Parts: sequence; structure tokens; C-alpha cells
Amino acid sequence: MGNLELKHASSAKAIEAFRRSANFEDSFATRTDLSMAYLQDQRLDESLSVVTDVLVADPENARAWYVQGKVWMAKKRYDNAVVSFSKVLSLQDDLAASYLLGAVYLQLKEREKAEEAFRKLSDGTRDRPSVHLLLADAYHAADYMDDYAREIRQAGPGAKTKARNQSPMDSVMADAALVGSSLETMAVTPQKRTRSDALQAELRKQLAMAFNDWGTAEARQQEYSSALDRFHEAAAWDAQIPGLLRNTGIAAGRAMDYPECIRALRPIVADNPQDSVARSMLGTALFATHSYADAAQVFAPLGDSVLQLHELAYSWAASLVQINKYGEAAALLNKLEQQELSTDLLMLVAQLWSQMGDHEHTVQVCRRALQLEPKLLRAHYTAGLSLLRLDRAAEAEQEFREELQLDGGNVDAQFHLAFSLLQQSKNEQAVELFRKVLASRPDHPEANYELGKELRIEGRTAESLTYLEAAVRLKPQFEPAHYQLQAAYRAVGRSEDADREARIYRALKEKSRNITLPAPRPAANASSD
Repeated sequence: MGNLELKHASSAKAIEAFRRSANFEDSFATRTDLSMAYLQDQRLDESLSVVTDVLVADPENARAWYVQGKVWMAKKRYDNAVVSFSKVLSLQDDLAASYLLGAVYLQLKEREKAEEAFRKLSDGTRDRPSVHLLLADAYHAADYMDDYAREIRQAGPGAKTKARNQSPMDSVMADAALVGSSLETMAVTPQKRTRSDALQAELRKQLAMAFNDWGTAEARQQEYSSALDRFHEAAAWDAQIPGLLRNTGIAAGRAMDYPECIRALRPIVADNPQDSVARSMLGTALFATHSYADAAQVFAPLGDSVLQLHELAYSWAASLVQINKYGEAAALLNKLEQQELSTDLLMLVAQLWSQMGDHEHTVQVCRRALQLEPKLLRAHYTAGLSLLRLDRAAEAEQEFREELQLDGGNVDAQFHLAFSLLQQSKNEQAVELFRKVLASRPDHPEANYELGKELRIEGRTAESLTYLEAAVRLKPQFEPAHYQLQAAYRAVGRSEDADREARIYRALKEKSRNITLPAPRPAANASSD
């Protein structure tokens, strides 16, 4: 493919093909071809670097010397080009090397040496008019205009001169491909273009199939990121080979490249709605990218078959919850709970019931998880939150205490334990716990608010200000904090500050009245005014 692209003068594509080829087999021939492609792309320094490395390792490589000579010509380093082309001719006879050697001698004004090199060209070619035209180009490039005119005359009236659409020296370098050298890259003629195009198409197909097979093998080894790279490379050669797009989508999903998974699998599922594997992967990717409505729609045709893969059923149920289709979500979760679920999945299910506002069911699921794993972290805590919302503060207190026995540093459990104590009028214990929370987390806005509010109610207004001001600073959109703070300011005679907080409170209250509230969600805490 690289050589075909080079013959088609598609140097950038040739470079990429030669580079990839070298990744598989780092041969001198491939690197020399890569150097030629760099030269064709006018990336002279890169071309020189690559071919020089070849010559260091393989100093008898005639083609590498030849390419190096052309690079020196392009860089106008004619003395170096003489060395390179002379080395070529010391290794083998070559008409293109003789022609270019003569051309660079002309540039160095060494006319006798040039004519000696040209003599080999004349002796080795029967097409005399063409030789004279080549020599004319060489003399023209060196500004030997009398010689140029002579060669044009000797070419004869039937010889076809070419249009001057490139510099004289570029023309000379291009002429070298016309003398039949094995060291040159022959351009594809119009007559051979159809055959060349067909060969390219077949090679593209073969390369695509090879990379697709390679990616499939890596996917079987669970090397999904590598497999995805292979599938992308296959698509760069021929994106239409059967199965490639599906393979790409599945590998992308396994590699957690969800946008790519969605791009690849949408058309697959559209064309084959019965492909449950692709549908499941597409739904999972949509869920992972928060496209919940699309995910729910993709999951729906799977029906009860999702219960065979618990995580898939959870993703569908969670998508339904996110788009407020609670009835469908509850029906699916009830079926899912009839399965043997892991404790991790049970806790995810409990969170969904909480989001739907079914706190009784949340408690039941948490307790089921605790039966399986009595020391499961956050199960007591989650149950405690739901019990608070069910106004069962005493039971909530017990859940939070059991959570703290398992995880004594859980600040959230400490805070909600304190709140459950407040609900039971155990104010002194609550205040002590709020202080403990703030000792470890001074930036806890709710703890600052609850402690400040309680101190104000107890008549310790001056002390409450510190905590209420912190609550407002940490959570400026929390209406109750502004209400309590204005009351505290007014109690200590700071009327202007009180009026300011009252205005803020009223503005926030008015703003909240104009907002369409979303479906119920579990709050970060159970605080109230």
C-alpha cells in the first residue's frame, strides 16, 4: 500500500503506511521507502535522518545511497550528492544515478565530469530523442542555455517537450524516474491506473480484515482498549467490512469509551433490533452518559430478559427513575428483588427506592443487605435517612449508632444521629454531636446551621451568630440559614444586618415559589426551618 501511494504521489498516505509497516517488520527496504516518501512530501530533514540511519547499518545499500543523493540535491548540497551517487555507481550500474550524478556535476560547474556521466546514459538508452530531452533539462537547471538549445535541436522536431510546471532542478529529479532504474519509484501511468486502483481496493480490504481479526483476538483476551485501536485501524482501511462496526461498538463499551460505543452501535441496533448483545451494550453506554430517556427506550425491548443480568436491570430501572417513570421502575425493581442479588446491588436498589420516595421499601432492602453482610458500610446509614423521612427518629437513631460502630469516622452519620436526637428533644446530646462534627469538618454547612439554630433557641444568641454566619457563607442559597441569622441579628440589636438577611430570605423564598420542583429526591440532610 505504501508503494502504491508513493506511485500515486500520495506522499502523506505513503508515509503512514510505511511507518505502520515498519512497526511490524523494521526492514531496511521499508525505511528506505519511508525516506523516499518523506522526500516526496518535501520533509527533507526527516528523509535524510531516516536514510542516513539505514546507511550506518547497511553501507552497501545502493538504493539508500540513491535516495540520500536525491535528498542532498533537494537541499542543494551538490557536493554531498556527488558522494552519494558515486557510491551507488560503485555498487551497481544505474542509468538514473548516472543522469543525476551528471546533473549535480553541472551544478558544481564540473562540465567534463558531467559529460562523462551523461555518456553512460547515452550509451545505455536507445530512445535518443528522450535522452536529449533529459539532458536538456539538466543543462537548463545549471543555466547552460547554449547546451540546452543544442539538446533540444538534437531531440528533433518530433520530440515532445514537457510543460514547465516545476522548478528546473525538480524537473531533473523527476526525469530520473523515466530511464528505467530499479532504484526509482515509477509513477502509475494512466493506462495502468485502473489496475492499480483495483489492487489498492483489494489491499485495503485485506488489511481491514487482518486488523479486524487481530482486534477480535485481543477482545477475546479482554484487551479491549487494544482491540478498539485495531478496529479503528481496520476502519481506516475499509470501514465496510462485515461485522467491523459491531465489533468496534462492543469493544468500546467494554473499554468504557461510551461515546464511541454509542456512535458504533446505534446503526447496528437500528438495522438489527433483535441483536440483544448490541442493544444491551448500547443501553448501558447511554445510561453511563446520562442519556436516560434514550437508555430506557433502548432497554425496553429486552423485557424480562434483563433480569438475567442484574446490573443491566438496575441500569434500566435507574434510567426510568431519572425520567420519573416511577411505576415502570417499581415494577422492574420488584422483579429484580426476587433474584439473588449482591449486597452492592441491593444498596443501589435501595437508593432507587429512596429517590422514588418509598422510604419503607428502602429500609426493607437495607435490612436485607445487612442480613447477608452484617458489617456492610452505609446500609444502616441509608436506612436511618429513610426512617427520618418516615418520622421514626428513635429507629433512625439506632441505625446511625450502629453505622458509627462500624465506621466511627463517618461524619454524615454523626450529623444525622445528632439530628435524630433533636427530633426526640435530646438537645444536649445533639449539640455535643454537632460540635464533634464541626471539630472534624468546620466547613459542614448543615452542622453549622443546626448548631447555630439550637443555640439561638436556647438564648445563646451571640454564640449562635458564629455558626449561622458560617452556614450562610458555606451555603448561600439555603433559605432557613438566612431566616435564622436575621432573627439572631435582630435579637442582638443589629437591625441593618437583620434587614439585609430578611431581604435575602424573602428573595430566595420568592425565587423558590417560581421554580417547578423536580420529582422527590433524598435531601443531603433532614434540616428544616
